[in-house]
Amino acid sequence: MRVTADTALNEYAPAVMPWLLRAPVRNNQLLTLLQSRMDGIVVAESDLLMLRVLTGGGTLAGVAVCPPPFAMLLSELAEGAEPALADHLVAHAPQVRRFTGLPDQAQRLAAEVAERTGGTPALLASYRMFDVVQVVPPTRVAGRPREAAAADRDLLVEWSAAFQREALADHPHSNPAGPIDGRLALGGLLWVWEAGGEPVSMAAMTAPAAGVVRLNLVYTPQRRRGNGYAGALVAAVSAAVLTAGLRPTLFTDLANPTSNKIYRAIGYRPVQDTAMWEAG
Repeated sequence: MRVTADTALNEYAPAVMPWLLRAPVRNNQLLTLLQSRMDGIVVAESDLLMLRVLTGGGTLAGVAVCPPPFAMLLSELAEGAEPALADHLVAHAPQVRRFTGLPDQAQRLAAEVAERTGGTPALLASYRMFDVVQVVPPTRVAGRPREAAAADRDLLVEWSAAFQREALADHPHSNPAGPIDGRLALGGLLWVWEAGGEPVSMAAMTAPAAGVVRLNLVYTPQRRRGNGYAGALVAAVSAAVLTAGLRPTLFTDLANPTSNKIYRAIGYRPVQDTAMWEAG
């Protein structure tokens, strides 16, 4: 196994995306990470780390991308890829210490890096990916869903920042304005639940990648919680995605029983687990 690094997104993405598209649901995070930067929804980082894991014959055996300062996102890796990745990272990108991927593979990579650097691998978070084929909408929830508009922009930026502080307290935070502005510009990717004439909950989704979208940024302010707004909004957006002939997915933190319960209740079913490990 050997690892190569690319510096040009417009060369890297076309080279790895066909391989990732062989499993568009499982690879949705990597696909949308790359596609959102190709489309300008997210500004491509100048130091975006883009790696290919290759067999001795040059066949692609894994994809790894790290948008600093966040964790490196891993595709499923061929057997024996972790030591080669660890060697490359220690030599060329020692700042990369966190890895998100299939639980066993992320753990092995963290352990390989830790062994080379004298660290101690640690599990930081466990996630579960869900999809839905038939939505079961909640009943008796006051209000209605609607697509977010430019007039909602400042509120959605505020809520996005609050979401990061609450749900991602132990992770690096990004500027919340950029992704909100990018999604508003593209249209159809930001939604709110409106009750009493004002927004009370939000949800976002990624642009479609091979017919798959991922819902995220599901947030309800503290004072509005307990009314079923988030579940109703996710159900409505998911139903609209299915009606458009697309496949909705989402991730939950397994440490959050509330979100896992809500999404299962509206029809979401588990697809795969992932984990974030740190080399220490």
